Amino acid sequence: MIKDILSIGVTLGLSDRETFVTKVSGMINEYQQDPAVADKWAKIFTQYIEDRKEDYRMRKVIDSSLAHSNVPDKESINDLKRAIEQLTQAIQMKKDK
Repeated sequence: MIKDILSIGVTLGLSDRETFVTKVSGMINEYQQDPAVADKWAKIFTQYIEDRKEDYRMRKVIDSSLAHSNVPDKESINDLKRAIEQLTQAIQMKKDK
């Protein structure tokens, strides 16, 4: 959810920079006036960043494991699918004769 909000914010910021800057400045000002709100959002953003960091680590581990394994890649699987389809067609043609 936070990712979506940030994405929308950046998109809007790119399309209307002055409004974006004004809104962000207002949010920062609000957080300075209410430390509890600032702390809440800081924790949310920190958790989001930690989650993304963990996702990145997991992707690297998985990519590394797959690179050193005998798991076929997408192209090999597609080649096998085509070969099976061709064999199926050949068998069907023989049956039809």
